[in-house]
Amino acid sequence: MSEQIRRVLVWSGWLRLIHGGLALSTLVLIATGWLLAGSPTLADEASFIHDLAASVLLASLLLRFFLAVAGKGPERFEHLLPRRSEFAAIRASLLFYLSLGRAPLPNWYAHNPLWKPLYLVLYLLLAMSALSGWIMPEFELIGRLYVPGFHAWLADVITALVIAHLLCVVLQDIRGRSADISAMLSGYRFFVYERGGVDTNEVQQVSVRLDDLGGR
Repeated sequence: MSEQIRRVLVWSGWLRLIHGGLALSTLVLIATGWLLAGSPTLADEASFIHDLAASVLLASLLLRFFLAVAGKGPERFEHLLPRRSEFAAIRASLLFYLSLGRAPLPNWYAHNPLWKPLYLVLYLLLAMSALSGWIMPEFELIGRLYVPGFHAWLADVITALVIAHLLCVVLQDIRGRSADISAMLSGYRFFVYERGGVDTNEVQQVSVRLDDLGGR
């Protein structure tokens, strides 16, 4: 059976830049937040880096929300909303993760359908974390809400989502064929399909046959 591979530009430069800013700043915030809570001797240095990373996070979030409204293709907000036609892919993705990659990984064009709502939740949590961190020095208590405690809870939930995201992406790269990790650097994903089985209206790139690459 003949298969073909298409290398398709999915992620724009702006989207990759924003993803890098969000990823780097979030990891730095998690690490420095842990130092602020557990290492008083490094508090001053950690606080400076924490504030700097928070600025990068806020700028990245603002750019992401702008692209969600004014961007093109996968940059836009509606591409983060699961469609009814994707419900089967959502179930298949969940089974793939639960089986640690033994079940087949479904195909998708840009965002993993299962992770679409989780991305929206993560953006909301990051925005709430930035806001609570900003107001925390002036308002430790708002009504019955203890802001530092709420900020710490947000950090724990964000950390859990980030770890889950990293594990899922690594599993996809190991067991799948779309090169999802390198796609966030180059912008290109790989699509493998049977000859004649691709929607050329959606994926319009030069195809490469496995026979040409020496594959079987």
